[in-house]
Amino acid sequence: MNPLLAQMIPQTLPPLTTSQRAALERAKKYAMEQSIQDVLLKQTIQHQQQQMTSMQGAAQKQRALAIMCRVYVGSIYYDIAQSMVQEAFTPFGPIKSMDMSFDPITGKHKGYCFIDYEIPEAAHLAAEQMMIAQLGGRTIKVGRPSNIGQAQPIIDQLASESNNYNRIYVASIHPDLEESDLRSVFQAFGKILSCQMDRDFVTRRHRGYAFIEYELKQSCQDAVASMNMFDLGGQYLRVGQAITPPNTHFDLLSAPGAGNSTLPPAAALAAAAATSKIMAQEAANPLLAARKAAAGLVPGIQGPALLKQPTAVFAANQPGVVTDATSLQTTLSNFLALFIPTHTLLVLLLSLSLIYIPLQPLV
Repeated sequence: MNPLLAQMIPQTLPPLTTSQRAALERAKKYAMEQSIQDVLLKQTIQHQQQQMTSMQGAAQKQRALAIMCRVYVGSIYYDIAQSMVQEAFTPFGPIKSMDMSFDPITGKHKGYCFIDYEIPEAAHLAAEQMMIAQLGGRTIKVGRPSNIGQAQPIIDQLASESNNYNRIYVASIHPDLEESDLRSVFQAFGKILSCQMDRDFVTRRHRGYAFIEYELKQSCQDAVASMNMFDLGGQYLRVGQAITPPNTHFDLLSAPGAGNSTLPPAAALAAAAATSKIMAQEAANPLLAARKAAAGLVPGIQGPALLKQPTAVFAANQPGVVTDATSLQTTLSNFLALFIPTHTLLVLLLSLSLIYIPLQPLV
């Protein structure tokens, strides 16, 4: 230890007066409250940053999926109505919207339109099978959007993830057919792991398409080659490879959420309590803290700056700053209300009281 510093630090401290003890108690209370507030504030900021990153990623994925759901249809004969075009592309899957430009003078369309499907597989299948189709005696042109831009990496990632699953997409399913009927037909190509038919929320009837996952990749290839354009129940099936991983199309049915907004309350309270305990011990034993730092036990702190009085002690002399235990519990209650559902808040507050009671002797 530095001899000069050793002389400046007395070996024993004089007894505290009544006013000094009261000030020290207020300082320890203030240090505990501030430490808990600091911990909770840092966790709030970190959680908000994670939420923002998650929301940005979800928004980018939504834009990529929207691009994957769109097809361009050109070279449409001018006398063909919009309903006829929609009817020709409906067998590939449910159509979300159809944008056809019309001439304001003649009132006729301009020979092209954009079709947005609800799922990417429908758009992919329509672009493949309608590329050389004829509509009204004229060959139409069907393609995918060219202005993909920053969505391309996400599209490539979805395609790469889909390769890990042996899934096929089946559209134009007869309304009277059920999942058991579909399984009985497609299980001839191999073992089926799952068969998912999207259903209407109100009527609970399927919406005309399904995803089937096989155990082997060869089963997918055989099913696509054999069942595409197969007449099942009076309707020609449209079958193709799935281009997205499972449950991706369900993300398109709802707006991107903010994710799980519940922080672990036990971790927050434990960290705050531990920090408060350390600060309370240092405030009660400034000599011990100074000796540890002078001996090099506290990294990053050196020199006469160790003799500076702790901030919490200074704060104890500021009137109107230090609050009591009731305001501390109110602060924690307000924080927990932001991240914890209402029906569990009462239980957590009871747990908080159990954690806070053992800490009162320290303050």
